[in-house]
Amino acid sequence: MGDLRPSSWGVLARAEPFSDCFGYDRGTPIDRRYIEAFLASGAHLIRPPLLEVGENVYARRFAAGAAETDVVDIDPDNEDATLIADLCEQGSLPAARYRCVLLVQTLQYVRDPRAALVNVRRSLAPGGSLLVTVPGISRTDPVDDALMADRWRFTPAGLRDLLAEVFGPDSVRCRGYGGLRAATAFLYGLAAEEIGPLDENMEDAEFPIVVCGTARAGT
Repeated sequence: MGDLRPSSWGVLARAEPFSDCFGYDRGTPIDRRYIEAFLASGAHLIRPPLLEVGENVYARRFAAGAAETDVVDIDPDNEDATLIADLCEQGSLPAARYRCVLLVQTLQYVRDPRAALVNVRRSLAPGGSLLVTVPGISRTDPVDDALMADRWRFTPAGLRDLLAEVFGPDSVRCRGYGGLRAATAFLYGLAAEEIGPLDENMEDAEFPIVVCGTARAGT
């Protein structure tokens, strides 16, 4: 079959990434461009009262500036949090309160993603929406402690099955965003500004950097 080795590895010969923090130190992480595109496509679902994890950056951006938002975190030292809770602990969120929950890049850190989704489902008002994003092809988070251990990765089919189990299959939509070129750049820690415009068709089920889904609570 001949010599199948690449004639030149080029940048692929690097043993270390350009960034050790997803590209934040170089610009905008590539996965965030896809996350923002997904949230923009679902902006009509982002209605107060809202719940967001860690900070309310996306609630501020995609909902009205004065939108009523709760910020939940397991870390009691987070000064932005209005609610300290473990998402996996059933009943730790107020019942039937939120018209929208933004669960952005969170499920990979929880010990039991299904339990967290059951709790989030309970917190949604009838007809409320969940917008969730999870990592697909990604390095693990270098910050690894008791509260923030990076545990899980997802595929579009895996996230769809998980959401369908909790919300019912008819209320769930999932898709992957990425591509081989973008996934390779993301693993090397390059920033979005360094790879140019994203592909016009951002959805990719084979090389998903990030997997995104929506689910609706029953009325």
